[in-house]
Amino acid sequence: MKKTNRKPYSIYMKEKNIRKFNRSLNAIITIVFIGVIFTITIFGIFKNDKEFSEQENRNLSKKPEFTLKSFVNRDFSREYTSYISDQFPGRNIFVAIKGNIDKLVGKNKSNNVYIGKNNQLINNFKEENQEETNEKIKAINDFFEKHKSLSTAFMLVPTASKVLEEKLPKYAPIDDELEYIDKLQDGLNSNIKFINPYKNLYDNRDKYIYYKTDHHWTSKGAYIGYRTMCSELGLIAKDEDYFTIEKVTDSFSGSLSSKIGLESKEADEVEVYFNTNDKVLVNYITEQKKSTSLFDSTALNKKDKYEVFTGGNHPLINIKTLQDPEKKLLIIKDSYANSFLPFLTSHYGEINVVDLRYYADDLEKLINDKGITDVMFLYNVNTFNEDDSILNLNDY
Repeated sequence: MKKTNRKPYSIYMKEKNIRKFNRSLNAIITIVFIGVIFTITIFGIFKNDKEFSEQENRNLSKKPEFTLKSFVNRDFSREYTSYISDQFPGRNIFVAIKGNIDKLVGKNKSNNVYIGKNNQLINNFKEENQEETNEKIKAINDFFEKHKSLSTAFMLVPTASKVLEEKLPKYAPIDDELEYIDKLQDGLNSNIKFINPYKNLYDNRDKYIYYKTDHHWTSKGAYIGYRTMCSELGLIAKDEDYFTIEKVTDSFSGSLSSKIGLESKEADEVEVYFNTNDKVLVNYITEQKKSTSLFDSTALNKKDKYEVFTGGNHPLINIKTLQDPEKKLLIIKDSYANSFLPFLTSHYGEINVVDLRYYADDLEKLINDKGITDVMFLYNVNTFNEDDSILNLNDY
């Protein structure tokens, strides 16, 4: 009797039903996917763009203006991709989903943030091209040439990616911030006092000098930076016991945990250093608001509790103190300076704080009208490397 290769009828029907089920499932998935894309597209058309992400504590990309030049040199394509990524509806949800997936599959890096030893989150550092760095150096040197009568200092603060590099995952392909700092110092005019707090921070790396969940240094880290500044500028630093140190929260989950969409197992503490004898009058110029404190306790009820320092970033802050009225400091800065400012009020009669990311007024007029005697640039390495607002320095 001739054998047949035909499958039994029951197996044939089972496989047929499976194929039918798979086709139906694929059709449903396709319909759902198209529906989601359609909904997101419609929502994206009618929703207003956000300027700032409280979740990630950063400004979001704006829709770029199309020009033939930007199209040819591909700037438009790059900027538009960044814009779509930042303004994508439901972005925070997708970031959280991606972060959880990365964690499940054992990845130690998500959204450019490394998950290091003891749950230390560390921002990746990728050095921009040398041409951009040279432009920034030139902007500072040109500013100095126009203001040689002012005592000028530049303080560039390394982040946890260098000071706490032993906490990074093994063989993490991260650029060296210390090499970047050295390039900046070599390029700047030798008459600009360069302040590099790396060694003092590194020597204290076993202390709580960087937040675990956020990209900023802590008040302890800022105090170490302050002592380095005083040593370089010939000032007498206040001892740590001069200040009252108060823990204002132990539930801070910062920008790095938000970037990867995961709440850290260990929330950060935030401490403030203050002395009641250092009387100040703080004037937030753009906001037309005055205060007798550099701290904003209402920020402790917000997501970004680092805003307890000056209430976050502002275009211009004017601070009056009881110190020598002839010593007037202009500090040009990023957010690392916010927790640093309380240490300066013992040394200057007036401090004007400018954040070039938001400041659009006449800087020359400010210098002249306020009778500025000292200038200090204060940036962390990562922000200075990535942000180009320093190029606006001489445009006012």
